[in-house]
Amino acid sequence: MTSSATAPAASGGVRRALGAGTALSLSAMITGVAGLVCWVVAAGTLPPDAVGRAASFVSGFVLIAGIAQLNVGLGLLRWLPGAGGRSGALVGRGYLVVAATAVAGGIVFVLLPVGRQAAPGPLAALFVLASVCWALFQLQDYVLAALGKVWWVPLFNGTFGLARIAVLPVLGATLGSLGVLTSWVAPTVVCTAVASVLVVLQARRKRAEPALVELPSGRAVVSFLGPTYLATIGTTVLYNVVPLIVTDRFGPASGAVFFVVWNGLTATDYALNGFVNSMVLRGSGEPAERPAILRAVGKRLSLLVGAGAVVGLVLAPVLLSLFGHAYAEEGTAALRIVLVGVVARTVVALSVAARLMDGNGLGAARIQLSGTVLVVIGVLLPTGGLGLGGPALGFTLAQSLVAVTVLPGLIRRMREVAR
Repeated sequence: MTSSATAPAASGGVRRALGAGTALSLSAMITGVAGLVCWVVAAGTLPPDAVGRAASFVSGFVLIAGIAQLNVGLGLLRWLPGAGGRSGALVGRGYLVVAATAVAGGIVFVLLPVGRQAAPGPLAALFVLASVCWALFQLQDYVLAALGKVWWVPLFNGTFGLARIAVLPVLGATLGSLGVLTSWVAPTVVCTAVASVLVVLQARRKRAEPALVELPSGRAVVSFLGPTYLATIGTTVLYNVVPLIVTDRFGPASGAVFFVVWNGLTATDYALNGFVNSMVLRGSGEPAERPAILRAVGKRLSLLVGAGAVVGLVLAPVLLSLFGHAYAEEGTAALRIVLVGVVARTVVALSVAARLMDGNGLGAARIQLSGTVLVVIGVLLPTGGLGLGGPALGFTLAQSLVAVTVLPGLIRRMREVAR
């Protein structure tokens, strides 16, 4: 039984976790919706094969940006809120590490056969620039949240989305596929630059503050970020390698259809991760409140994801018809199958979050990587005449298998909360 002395604190921790989760999830939803609107515009402006080529370029630099994160953002969520006067140095090191890794990763990618296909010739330089800027754009979400400016995250991402939507019709009509790519890169550069200035100012304001917690040693950083980075790699591969596999297997036109379906999945998954990150942000510093936070976030996600999946199942052909008749005809079954997998993915995300709150990076990595391996295997397996439904089914079966495996432990944790 919870005493009256501890109840208000627990309630406050839950409210803060839900508030941060709402802000980060809203940010992810804004980015996802803006992205889908941009692909609607691109699909109406360009033929499917051109959209497919642009999608390969985008999937490539997003993949490199994700790999370049090194999970620095998650580490900043754990350690930056109590860093005090050392906040500036901590942020600066994080930015430097991520930027340098993105440059190296981008160069390696464009030298590989898949990179030469996604970013041929002069597009290679644009690809490296996009990789760096997108890596820093992702990192700033974590930094702003850790600095206590979590509601700035949807503000910046909303501005970025509106800028992309505004410039795409003009650039797409005049530059074709290159215009689609430029509509991604140019707003990313501007928004990242502005946000970086504000982050520096916020960090400098903390120079006079004492460190509230002891900063981790190098060994502690590696022991936490190492395994969780493997988990992040798993998620990044899941987001970006699967569309590349499907495009290579079915061709650019069908690849464009699957890319649209997969974009809906990744937008939803980013929203899930928003709540997961809020749990890590609040639960890491308040161990006594972890069970209550897990319970509250679990209930919120169950309602949101369940309702969204039902709506998506009903409206799948209508939503895809926004991109064109061919998208609805070829992609409806795949979208419906993927939506079923999203429900299972929610269980997986909650299990990962519970382990990250406890600092169990290895446990989180095992769950994420097992899911990624199973999804890739499922996508690669021959599926007869299912078309794009085959890769979608591979994703859903893989996530369902992982969810069934981790569900008993999650239920036990929920029952502990209820006592």
